[in-house]
Amino acid sequence: MMSDTTKKTANAHWHQFRLTVQSELVDPLSELLDSIGAAAVTTENAGDDEFYEVAFPGTPSWETVRVTALFNEDADIKAIQNLTLSALKKIGVEEIPHTLEKLADQDWERVWLDSFSPIKVGKDLWVVPSWCDPVEIDSRNIRLDPGLAFGTGTHATTFMCLDWISRQHLKTQTVLDYGSGSGILAIASIMSGAEHADAVDIDPLAVEACELNAQRNTFADVRISESMRAYLPNDLPDPIKTYDLVIANILAEVILMLKDTLIPHVAPSGTLLLTGILKQQSDKIMVAFSESFDFTVQEKDHWVLLIGRRR
Repeated sequence: MMSDTTKKTANAHWHQFRLTVQSELVDPLSELLDSIGAAAVTTENAGDDEFYEVAFPGTPSWETVRVTALFNEDADIKAIQNLTLSALKKIGVEEIPHTLEKLADQDWERVWLDSFSPIKVGKDLWVVPSWCDPVEIDSRNIRLDPGLAFGTGTHATTFMCLDWISRQHLKTQTVLDYGSGSGILAIASIMSGAEHADAVDIDPLAVEACELNAQRNTFADVRISESMRAYLPNDLPDPIKTYDLVIANILAEVILMLKDTLIPHVAPSGTLLLTGILKQQSDKIMVAFSESFDFTVQEKDHWVLLIGRRR
């Protein structure tokens, strides 16, 4: 999560100020750092709980968070450090783990882009960053911009979904991707033969990402956007439409909240694909949906994919 205040200056280096705090301090600390001149403030999980790279927007409830602020080279970083620690001490927070470091200036956008490369995510299916060339030109290649929304194929939950989809013959089937993020699962479904896919997300930026990614992808010489639409939940044209395949790669808690929304969309004998679920959460999810579905389970890196067949 990056603040909107990014100052474009020609620096020989940057000051990096990193603190590890409890989750309730993240917002006030980020606001403080931003107010005293941080060029950027980012947050990441610093605890043992899992990092969620899922299609549902929002910040997971991490217990411990690493807050990193970047300051221009001319900033008085020692004064910033003392002011920040003093402010935390005034609210009763002592002994905050923190570090100061100088970072050489570089093309950060280029560094970020270089951190992504094509990955194989299933049978004859690749995720290829939009600026890269495909590794296997004759394979199904999903051209994706990872910067637009959640869902790049690298996380275990997305990977399991893509691998499962890549092995299905979805010819003539309709698909609903609920919590679609980048639209990667809807696109993969069409590349696996689905006739049409609707992608739904509560974040307007994710809806825009879906549309852009659908436009940049083709399958069998046909642009994916001809078979895929993206919507905010309340904009779905037919709120009672049923689909052969419904996918929700979200968080376990959100899946439970959406139970009464998801179930009516699954056609008789249809399939419900649920993930974003840790292994210890799977029983609770299956019990909640057990009246309508029989589940099989796949696991990867402490995460599960629940494949439900409607009775």
